[in-house]
Amino acid sequence: MTDRNQLRFNQVLLTGLIPLALFWGQPGVVGLLFVLMVSQHLPYDLLVLLKRGLGIPPQRVEEDPRPHRFARTVGAVFLGLSGLMFPLGAPVVGWVLAGMVALLAAVNLTTGFCVGCFLYFQLRLLRFRLGSR
Repeated sequence: MTDRNQLRFNQVLLTGLIPLALFWGQPGVVGLLFVLMVSQHLPYDLLVLLKRGLGIPPQRVEEDPRPHRFARTVGAVFLGLSGLMFPLGAPVVGWVLAGMVALLAAVNLTTGFCVGCFLYFQLRLLRFRLGSR
């Protein structure tokens, strides 16, 4: 099962907060988003708690959650790397990495095309092709 509203909520947060953080020069927001994204892989999903606190109901659909989990993991890794770039003195690299996450979330939000899910399926196809030899 996949909660469509959870996916949209994540995408709205990423596409809204990352550009605002860049505009205001607040790299700490990237760190906060990283923590929220990582929490989705822990017993206490902070984004689910936030969504519930805001009164956003779940919209569960019969869909494999693994591609979306993979996409969120890749997004979290990029946000984590982005967050590391700021104290290492490479803020441009940090903002570019965070901007990529925001851009891909915006693509998914506006078109329904999940680049991370596409990569997940391509990797599974490659694994199948390599295993069938």
